[in-house]
Amino acid sequence: MGRSIYVIACFAWLLAACATPSANQNSAFATSQTSVANEPRFISPPGVETPEVKKLIDKAEASFTSGDTSTSSLLTNPEYMPAHEWPRFRQLTRAHANANQLTVVTAQEPGDPLVVTGTIRDQQGAPLKGALIYLYQTSGKGWYSDKAPHISGNSGDQKHARLFGYLNTNQNGLFEFRTIRPAGYPNSNLPAHIHVEIAVPGDEPHTFISEILFADDPRLTSDVRERSLREGLVIFPVTRATNGEWRLQADFQIR
Repeated sequence: MGRSIYVIACFAWLLAACATPSANQNSAFATSQTSVANEPRFISPPGVETPEVKKLIDKAEASFTSGDTSTSSLLTNPEYMPAHEWPRFRQLTRAHANANQLTVVTAQEPGDPLVVTGTIRDQQGAPLKGALIYLYQTSGKGWYSDKAPHISGNSGDQKHARLFGYLNTNQNGLFEFRTIRPAGYPNSNLPAHIHVEIAVPGDEPHTFISEILFADDPRLTSDVRERSLREGLVIFPVTRATNGEWRLQADFQIR
């Protein structure tokens, strides 16, 4: 029930945010996020696998079965990028999420590199071992798909985002993933974010849902900050290394 309420609330926020950027936004940032008039807003989710896609996913499955690949090597291989949106490919990566470190973008992905490290803790503050983390995000121009900003249908972005990944926390509750820094949605005031879903193991397994927000995002006005925190999202400081790589420490405590 809680998950359904969260999804409905986020969809309502998305509809409200996809309006003309407010006047108090950073003008350069707003310009970089403005799409052309004929740009599509939604694309349909994938349907039946085409012969080409089926062959590609079968190849990925064979690589996992033979032990010739890992989730990171698969997600960073441009050959498999056309398969990312398809459910069977995503199920494969979830089934083989056996590490606490993951890279979710190819070397050719446009955008500033970002490294996110963190610790997942339970309600009592103890490190949570073996929690499955699902992450998905927009690209450097604010799109979930390579064809449009959003995927239509029931939870289309969540189920089919091009940039995504699964990983597990280690015995100390630690995780690390490498990606690019996402952009906010085009023609929207919604801050840039990375979606986080944590499958909590134990006697009462459940899914904890939140988002990573960036403290330096010009879209994070005081009102938006207050609303984000009220809705259970987390705003994290972000720093930039001398090599241009952004770094963020994202610690979560399960509620």
